Amino acid sequence: MDEQAAARDQDARAKCSEATLHGTYLFTESGVQIRGNNKGPFAATGYQVHDGKHKVNGVYSANFNGEITRNEPYSGTYTVEADCTGTAMFTDGTQYDLFIDPDGRMFTFVQTQPKRFVTSGTAQRVGH
Repeated sequence: MDEQAAARDQDARAKCSEATLHGTYLFTESGVQIRGNNKGPFAATGYQVHDGKHKVNGVYSANFNGEITRNEPYSGTYTVEADCTGTAMFTDGTQYDLFIDPDGRMFTFVQTQPKRFVTSGTAQRVGH
């Protein structure tokens, strides 16, 4: 079996769980906020800590079309499926679909709620 086939075979067997996401992750995201007929760009960055057991807490700073938010805390929960996809749900009602590296070093995400935000980003683990 060649190396690429072996890698694909290994990826097909990759298994994830809530424990896959554990530690501190730095993240960045950007996109567009839509309010009626008005659209405005935004960017956010921060860190979040996953406990490996379903809970997440973090802090972010953001620029929403010139409106600045600094060091805003947040919390929520997350789920991870065996196929390394998941969902994060935060107390303010925002939700994200997650796509997770099987070793938990990083994940990508796209916001799914509220629909007025069109955003995606990445997060990388920087500590346990």
